[in-house]
Amino acid sequence: MPLDNDPILTIHLSIPMSRQGLSISQAAKELGVSSRTIRRYIKSGKIHAQLLPGTFGQEYRILELPPDLHKAKPVDNTPYQPPAQTSVQVMDIIRELQDKNLVLAAQLGAATERIRHLENEVKLLTTTKRQPWWKRLFTRNY
Repeated sequence: MPLDNDPILTIHLSIPMSRQGLSISQAAKELGVSSRTIRRYIKSGKIHAQLLPGTFGQEYRILELPPDLHKAKPVDNTPYQPPAQTSVQVMDIIRELQDKNLVLAAQLGAATERIRHLENEVKLLTTTKRQPWWKRLFTRNY
C-alpha cells in the first residue's frame, strides 16, 4: 500500500501547524521565558497542554496561551543620557581614584621588592654546588 493513499497520513499532513498547537520551546519563545518555566506552568495548571504522540514519543502541545502570562515589553526609544553630575562630585570621584591609585602603587612597589629579595635567595641556593651523595660516600677525606 503506497503512503500517498494512507488516509491517516493524509489527514495528519493536512492539519495545519496552528491546530496542532505550540511546542514547549515555541511557547517559551512566545512568552519570553525558559522552557523549564513552561513545564512548571503546565504542572501547576497555569497553562493547559495535551500530551500527543510526537516524532520521539509523547510531547506536550499547547493549544492556547493565557493572556495574563504574556510579559509586556516596555518600549523606550529615548537615547540613554547619563545623570548630570556637578563638578564637585566629579572632583570627589577623581580624588578617590587618585588615593586608590597611590595605595595600589605602594602595594606594587612592596611586592616588587619582595620578588627581588626572593630571586636573590634562589640565586644563592643555586650557586652553591653540592656533590651527589654517592660521590661523597666514595670520596676519601684525609
